Amino acid sequence: MTEWFECYVCSGQSESRTCDRCRSRLRGLLVQLPEQFAWLTLSRQRVRGGGSDGRSSKRLHAPVPGDERVLNLLGPASRRAVTDAEDQTGAVPFLEVLASWAEVVTEGLRLPPVRRHVTTLTTRLTEHLAWVCEQEWVVDFEAEIRELVRTTQQITMTEPRKELLRGVTCPSCEGLTLVRYFPGDWAAECVLCPSVKLDHLDYDGLVRDQAQRAHEGVKSSATDGP
Repeated sequence: MTEWFECYVCSGQSESRTCDRCRSRLRGLLVQLPEQFAWLTLSRQRVRGGGSDGRSSKRLHAPVPGDERVLNLLGPASRRAVTDAEDQTGAVPFLEVLASWAEVVTEGLRLPPVRRHVTTLTTRLTEHLAWVCEQEWVVDFEAEIRELVRTTQQITMTEPRKELLRGVTCPSCEGLTLVRYFPGDWAAECVLCPSVKLDHLDYDGLVRDQAQRAHEGVKSSATDGP
């Protein structure tokens, strides 16, 4: 008898601790990181005509020599311990996110450490993704890697294009909230329900089911009419 688990990431039923869909999506995010880091290093120059926060570049003090968001992501993390009373300013640096998770994998599997480089760190995480996906903290890992990719894409202007899927409701919240990203891993995702991610087969089935129910509703109304 097959033992079923609740996926750590999306809470759906799975034969493993992290379902195949979430595992595939997480691998896809990791694969993007070296290219995104390269684009990030090419985006250090401040956009002419304004600051990175959208305000006027006319200031009484000397401007930062580059886009502050990029410099923050490329720079080292603070060496001081962050207390409950203070937070990291801006996003956690790109390599710091990867290095911290690579260290967790290295210590957990008792592996030799790797060089602090985007390719070696990403390779370490990708090679041992199967082990990562069996750990309960994979939900935090997935959230941080997804946010890192999203933040970088916004800066490098490589964020996927979003298309609203009209006329089809989310099977969970029943709202008109299904979208498709280009490029993307899913045929449809709900912007409100993190667990709703449909491949092409599931999405086509959802469209057919909702169309059939709508057709039956019309027939029922016609039959019950005066």
